Amino acid sequence: MPTTPTLTTQFLANRHSLFAFIYGFTRNTQDAEDLFQEVWVRFSEALERGVEIEDQARWCRGTARNLVLHYWRDRMNDKVVVDQELIDLVELAFEEEAGDQDLVQARQDALAKCLQALPDRSREILRLKYDEGRTAEEVARSVSQTTASVMMALSRLRRALRDCAEARLRLVGYQA
Repeated sequence: MPTTPTLTTQFLANRHSLFAFIYGFTRNTQDAEDLFQEVWVRFSEALERGVEIEDQARWCRGTARNLVLHYWRDRMNDKVVVDQELIDLVELAFEEEAGDQDLVQARQDALAKCLQALPDRSREILRLKYDEGRTAEEVARSVSQTTASVMMALSRLRRALRDCAEARLRLVGYQA
């Protein structure tokens, strides 16, 4: 079994994938972060108890899956239905994606390089929208633009980032 520092490093290396898994069900950055932290707590506790974790990513997704189910059960009055089968299908998709970590890493690297190449103003718009979870209206106020121009900028930036990342992946031999 890998050492605890190695498992911790692996956990942190898979942070984005696990967070995306959780966020896909909550669609709320703060709630997703809270659930992610709870997965970390449970993971740490399992390591302290000496639990053998063969497939860490799968173990963490399973824990996250259970936490998401509890999250939605606690919010039954929110008129949102979360289906066990849907969660199982999403988990299966993440497992399939996890099967090719080289491709996942290549995609992340390509996107990071594409983001670095953007002008500061474009990166700021993306940061406000996706890192801070602000609405288009809030981003518009922050950057002194109209909501329509921010929405158009976000659309163009997403398209440009997708095209850039795909081109970088093709350069290193991956099909995008």
